[in-house]
Amino acid sequence: MLKVGTLLDGKYKILNVIGRGGMSVVYLAINERANKTWAVKEVRKDGGGTAIVSRGLAAETEMLKKLRHPNLPSIVDVIDRDDSFIIVMDYIEGNSLQYLLDTEGPQDPEKVIEWSKQLCDVLGYLHSRRPPIIYRDMKPANVMLRPNGEVTLIDFGTAREYKDARTEDTALLGTRGYAAPEQFGGRGQTDGRTDLFNLGATMYHLVTGRSPADTNFVIRPIGDFLPHMKGSGLEKIILKCCRPEPEQRFRNCAELMYALENVHDEDDRERARRRRRLRGFTACLVISLTAAAAGFGFRAAYAGTKGEMYAGYLADSAAEMTFRGKADAYRKAMDLDPGNAEAYEKLIEDAELLLEITATDYNLIRECIHSTRGDPGKRRFNIDFLKEKDAAAYADFHFRLGSLIYLGFPGGKGNAREYLGYALESGGLEGQKAGEAQLMYDLSEAYRKRIRNDADTRPGRIRDDSVYREYWEKLDELTRELENLTAQTGSSGYPIRVCDELAAELNSARIVNYYEQGVTESGMRETLQRASDFIDRVPVQSEFLQNQRHRVRENLDLAEDAVDDYFNATVHAGRMSGSAASGGTSRSADSASGGSV
Repeated sequence: MLKVGTLLDGKYKILNVIGRGGMSVVYLAINERANKTWAVKEVRKDGGGTAIVSRGLAAETEMLKKLRHPNLPSIVDVIDRDDSFIIVMDYIEGNSLQYLLDTEGPQDPEKVIEWSKQLCDVLGYLHSRRPPIIYRDMKPANVMLRPNGEVTLIDFGTAREYKDARTEDTALLGTRGYAAPEQFGGRGQTDGRTDLFNLGATMYHLVTGRSPADTNFVIRPIGDFLPHMKGSGLEKIILKCCRPEPEQRFRNCAELMYALENVHDEDDRERARRRRRLRGFTACLVISLTAAAAGFGFRAAYAGTKGEMYAGYLADSAAEMTFRGKADAYRKAMDLDPGNAEAYEKLIEDAELLLEITATDYNLIRECIHSTRGDPGKRRFNIDFLKEKDAAAYADFHFRLGSLIYLGFPGGKGNAREYLGYALESGGLEGQKAGEAQLMYDLSEAYRKRIRNDADTRPGRIRDDSVYREYWEKLDELTRELENLTAQTGSSGYPIRVCDELAAELNSARIVNYYEQGVTESGMRETLQRASDFIDRVPVQSEFLQNQRHRVRENLDLAEDAVDDYFNATVHAGRMSGSAASGGTSRSADSASGGSV
């Protein structure tokens, strides 16, 4: 064990023990120079099962290192010592939901619904990764409640990446009672619906105060324990999450999130009240329409009502505080008048204000434009009506949506090609805007080639790493169009995201791929400088974009450090070594070859 007062890696001073497991100890530590506390997890290498522990630890660290979500902890350091593995991560202040159950008993259903929406959002984020990450161990003990009321999902030791070609999991892990039937083998591999089962079992425990083990591993209707919850929407959601067959559960996190957002609409009493109101409304509508048709014509009366309703839905969207609420109002407006461009324009404007597009947000946008409620025959989507009525608005919407999906949805770079293709095929783009759309389309296509190249691990296959050069060239070209991209999309948020994409590419292991494919040090620095100059001068009109610009400015600095580290520690060091060995002097490859390697 680490001793209190130990200065780990010259940075982290161990303060005290805050948790223990079978093979691990968690400490509270402080970086005195930065005046920030961290959680330090030490996993011993001695004893039985070391290989299993090592695999679990490797999975946890590798996954968390590449994830960024407000409901997940971030890993800042990994230290491999002779006798232990050390992980330094965010210190999550608060208590686990299991602690609340142990000390307070059953939790308020409204609180459970709010926590579940946060957990559903983070699971949706994990499932949107490429490949998807399946958590597999949702339970109250693995959820921390912070003082601000938000929850954080911890402990990724049993998580796995979903493999399309695999029929079953190689390791059967999870906690009995919360684990779905497929986690025990023989019923296919786990997928996103497995996590929804785990979440349903967690909700069950939190609301009833009884773990699944207390009820012989059977998820019973919560109304059996809480009579006032009999027939409630929450009871129905939990039972659907925990159905034995994955096909009978919610299909994805977006579907579950919608149910949680509208949980009380499914209460038996509320549904009965709605049926009574619908009967009354229908009777009044028949009377009103009859009177309108008799007095001054049905068509004129309906036109006035339709316009007022459309404006009302747009007003509702402005009053909503969440993107889900806004998107729901826009969908109603589109269903009412699918050829009217105003709702599409406002939908994309609100989407552009999101810090990052989650899988839930992406599905909400698709629900709006792919709804068929505006077509009595159910043969056309809302967006098809816009294409017929306003080709320019249709093309502009898809151009902005494709750009946003590529730059703002971590799992959507390949999806962006579809929307950008629609914009180009429509013929509604002209001049420079068409050129920007083509460039974004080419970038998405280059990304798809790179992903396919990396994913193909067949024995004897010859890799085509030229795809890295192609992707860099398109990204570099896009950084030359930052000013135009601002003008064509109408938002500085797009080019700011381009700069962030560049920073992410150079602040990663892919820097070596670019160098090996002929991208020179001077070329990388020139592109970084171009992006930095743009970030320093781009005007922003909101506090949101101001914060975005500040964050990306920091990421560009980190990317510059990464370029320094790579070339100083690897490339230049190798040249110096070669020069010393041969007793000669060495020139920079950039200057010696005119900028190419």
